[in-house]
Amino acid sequence: MSTRHPVTGTAAPADSTPARRGRGRPKGAAGAGETRERIVAAAADLFAERGFHATPMTGIAVASGLSQTGLLHHFASKEDLLAAVLEQRDTRDVEALSARRAVPARGWEVYDDMVELVRLNAEREALVRLFTNLAGEAVDRTHPGHDWLRRHHAVAVDSLTRGLTEAVADGTADPEVPAWTIARQFVALMDGLQLQWLMAPEEVDMAADVAAHLATVRDRWATTAG
Repeated sequence: MSTRHPVTGTAAPADSTPARRGRGRPKGAAGAGETRERIVAAAADLFAERGFHATPMTGIAVASGLSQTGLLHHFASKEDLLAAVLEQRDTRDVEALSARRAVPARGWEVYDDMVELVRLNAEREALVRLFTNLAGEAVDRTHPGHDWLRRHHAVAVDSLTRGLTEAVADGTADPEVPAWTIARQFVALMDGLQLQWLMAPEEVDMAADVAAHLATVRDRWATTAG
């Protein structure tokens, strides 16, 4: 998972001259931005509940308080809307991790950040359900979210592999550590725990389980300095 800081918020309008408008009635770019956010939020909820294929654009329009024509003005297709939903999900993850540190995580810190992300996800049930439902559908190569899913897992594995490679370079991990294998297993554990947690949230503590696994990995591969 990337730890680059995203550009957050929207740019201020180029023309800052006060306009003769009633307060609380944004128009133009600001109003369109708020409408898009409302649409994306509604789509995310419906995709999480029903899946991508079973969610019609008409349902998203109704949930957004728009006509279908109004919805299509902002998103030309359901595929475009899915892309916006997934982009928002990734942005929230990056923002959550970026807020923890002034500089990108390095070495074992990358794994510590993943544990923290799992802890945050336990408070974002809708987001976890969205990912799990879409992941189940997107293993199909024809699904519009397939490339995103492959990229999502590749970025996560690459980030965790890099963390262990840096730990070796910093002298905090055994040079023989199988970095890529551990990274891949870590991602698989997080995905599997999300599914178990959705089925029985009262029985599964995702963050505790991931932290316990990380402790086992550290016991085996961290040096005294780590």
